[in-house]
Amino acid sequence: MASIRLTQEHRRWLRNLAQQSLKSPAEQAAEDAAYAVASPLVRKLVEDKYPPKDMKLLAKYEAARRDSRIRLNLTAGGVTQFNFRTDEEAPMRPNRNGCSWHIYQADEAATAAVLAHAEAVDARQAAFTRKFDDYRALIFYSRKLEEVEAVWPAASALRATLGRTLPVTLSEEVAARIRADVQQQG
Repeated sequence: MASIRLTQEHRRWLRNLAQQSLKSPAEQAAEDAAYAVASPLVRKLVEDKYPPKDMKLLAKYEAARRDSRIRLNLTAGGVTQFNFRTDEEAPMRPNRNGCSWHIYQADEAATAAVLAHAEAVDARQAAFTRKFDDYRALIFYSRKLEEVEAVWPAASALRATLGRTLPVTLSEEVAARIRADVQQQG
């Protein structure tokens, strides 16, 4: 099998593969646990201000919508944003008169839960960045695909994409027409 020299396009493809496949299970589990604690508390803060029954009536007249990005004034000081993962989980709020920029006052429990979630998100992102930096160094400093595959076997998935980028072999008829055209012009 011929050796494959890595081009910039190959390196970009490998970086995308690494970005999609890297996981940090411990950090992800910690983030999921923190989210499970924080999301109902944040949802309750919004629903105390805008009861779901009232929002359902407003939604009927397109005057309410789900808000997955909730800004909170923390008791520890400062304003932060909590993001719900899906719109189905997000609480409803009025859709008019500046309600989309509302900042909700968090209580002690919500502040602690939101800060713990933010720390867990930061820890997961830091773990991902550490791993991704290693993969990027491998991809950047390797000259051939075989060098990458020796360390990271999943990189061999690049081989399957290489056949699709090869030039199409022309039929003899098409080649003859092109040659005739070149002779006529020259």
